[in-house]
Amino acid sequence: MVIYIFLLAVVSGVLGRMGGVGKPFDTLYRDVGCSLVAVASLILLFGFDVSKWYAYVLIFGLHWAALSTYWDDFFGGKDNLAFSGFAVGLSFLPAVFIFGWISLWIIIGRAFILAGIWGSLNKFLPERVLAWRRDVAEEFLRYFVLL
Repeated sequence: MVIYIFLLAVVSGVLGRMGGVGKPFDTLYRDVGCSLVAVASLILLFGFDVSKWYAYVLIFGLHWAALSTYWDDFFGGKDNLAFSGFAVGLSFLPAVFIFGWISLWIIIGRAFILAGIWGSLNKFLPERVLAWRRDVAEEFLRYFVLL
């Protein structure tokens, strides 16, 4: 199970970077791709309940919406990646209320952890990370940690 989640995290990281690279790729690689991977990881960890299909669609939609903005309009024209990470973390909230198998505190804790990681990557990452430029490493790692 751990190997599958790790592989999904790598796929999410690659899709996130592809969505941020520009041409020939599009942001949909990140927004849709990472959201699909996040829902797939949820299904892998907790199983699929066909009677609650709408919950997966709702989580996917919230995840996509959270990934599609950096809240720059809300924060005076500056990207706020810490708040973006927090919003992405909260996109799993429907799982608490519809399924009941995830604690509200786990979702809120995950949101704060993502906020800390996304904000720290943006603020403290050095110019080079191994062979990667800062932007490549930051985008890959930002979307790798979503799972």
